[in-house]
Amino acid sequence: MYSVLKTMRKFSLFIVFSIYYFVGFSQNDTTAVNDCEIKKNGIYYAQYDKETNLYIRFHDGDTAVTTSSTNKVRAAAQFITKRLGEEMLMGKYFTSENNCNIRIKAKNGTSKVKMDGFISGDKLALSVINIMENTSRDFVFKFYPTPSK
Repeated sequence: MYSVLKTMRKFSLFIVFSIYYFVGFSQNDTTAVNDCEIKKNGIYYAQYDKETNLYIRFHDGDTAVTTSSTNKVRAAAQFITKRLGEEMLMGKYFTSENNCNIRIKAKNGTSKVKMDGFISGDKLALSVINIMENTSRDFVFKFYPTPSK
């Protein structure tokens, strides 16, 4: 009889902790979905070296523009646009709301890149693969909002 009570007590504790676990994570469901959104009212940037940053700007229609340029984010934000597409790498991006994954494929006449990673709030963690040079490097891109025109 004592062992039955002991087993029931352990099982009850297991049930209580399981409920707390699921309740705790279910409260964060909406936050997780909101953290998976790409922002289109600015640019994402990551430091490449002391003088250069990598930039990504997202547009409607799942299009993206990416390039490397000066590490002065404010100045770069003004000219990284779709209009200058020939000088930038243009492409498409794909996202998954289920797990916040993102993939970007972009190219121009001389270069081709693929970026895979995930979205977390105002940041993108991406592995950037230069397909032409067969090189890869990981970056964390931060978001820089630009004023609406």
